[in-house]
Amino acid sequence: RRAVALAACAVRSPVAGEIDAADLPALLARVTLRTEENHAARAHG
Repeated sequence: RRAVALAACAVRSPVAGEIDAADLPALLARVTLRTEENHAARAHG
């Protein structure tokens, strides 16, 4: 959960002015996918 918040902060801060509303779903999906991959990798150790 913390990783998601950190990712959201990292994504939001530097590019907030450049993100179009249309890009948000894809961006969110990408962050979510990456987070799930990290969790899966960690679970398999």
